[in-house]
Amino acid sequence: MPPAATGARTSPRAGRAGLPPVVLVVVVAVLAAAGLAACGGGAGKSSTAGSGPGAGRPTGTTPSTAPGASTTVTAPPSTSGSAPTGSGREAVPAFSHLFVVVMENEERPSVLAVPTIAALAKRYASADAWYAVSHPSLPNYLAMVSGSTWGVTSDCTTCDQTGPDLGAQLSAAGITWGAYMENMPGPCFTGPQSPDGLYAEKHDPFVYFAGVRDVAGVCAHVQPLTSLTPLLSSTAAARDVPRFVWVTPNLCDDGHNCSAATSGTWLAGFVATVTASPAWTDGGALVVTWDEGATDDGIDPATGTLSSTGGGGNVLTLVIAPHVPAGLVVHTRFDHYSLLRTIEDAFGLPLLGAAADGSTAPMSAFWSGAAGGGGP
Repeated sequence: MPPAATGARTSPRAGRAGLPPVVLVVVVAVLAAAGLAACGGGAGKSSTAGSGPGAGRPTGTTPSTAPGASTTVTAPPSTSGSAPTGSGREAVPAFSHLFVVVMENEERPSVLAVPTIAALAKRYASADAWYAVSHPSLPNYLAMVSGSTWGVTSDCTTCDQTGPDLGAQLSAAGITWGAYMENMPGPCFTGPQSPDGLYAEKHDPFVYFAGVRDVAGVCAHVQPLTSLTPLLSSTAAARDVPRFVWVTPNLCDDGHNCSAATSGTWLAGFVATVTASPAWTDGGALVVTWDEGATDDGIDPATGTLSSTGGGGNVLTLVIAPHVPAGLVVHTRFDHYSLLRTIEDAFGLPLLGAAADGSTAPMSAFWSGAAGGGGP
């Protein structure tokens, strides 16, 4: 678990009221245990206009199997390392450690034109029908950690939320976690950007939620990336790495302000660091996705079919895990809610918001060695 925050802001941002920390922890824990996605938006800018979890997506029940048929495919030998020894829900492994990295602003075909990224897709596994849920960046980040965009349609920095989120869920369940932000000035930093301009709050979804931001012990899990680096050395103990790790690169390394080639170089280096660590080799997994693409393509929430409106584009998602076949391409239709569903399946957490929708597929096909059929 990350160290206690140094100089962390333990009260709500200026001008906004919040629940006392003890009361807030109890509320979040009760919501997580009940599996409810609370309805409501934060105070501040009026850019948050949703009616609750899913932001227009119907709330469904957890299906017993993933949507879409799966067919077995032949693939090259699996990557090295130990397979997870436990099982989560829906055929998702109970990973020893699960890493998530979010990159920026590239449609799948364009990012695969970058040699370093294409090499990663060939060496590991990928999804070719993965869709962002909105534009611009922030609503996609919120969706990945809460199951809702909360009606956010901008990269606002004062549109805080009071509903449940993944960080508070993990804390309430006693699961170690850390969200690591490159160039973040210090633990639990809640400013809109760092003095050097390389960290942006809009790419740090955890601090938008009261269950993290307003509770010092929970907010201490949001750390600069430099706090993670020593824990990933080949000599470090796997137990020193939180079971769930989120990583946001800085605005250059994620491809937002710099070229895709630059971000590809950073990503290849980070993947090499993670896959050399005991935390990954002993039943871990790394998922890399992009927040949004250039189109409005997405998955229709009511039918699960493709739509040319209302989404955030077809983005590349890589799955880098021991015993996942190298070069495997899964065709199941996924979106960012699928990532949240898979995380919660792995750790046995209640599904939040649209992660529980019947049209949201878990990422089970990657571990079954099959390419999922996405339907017409």
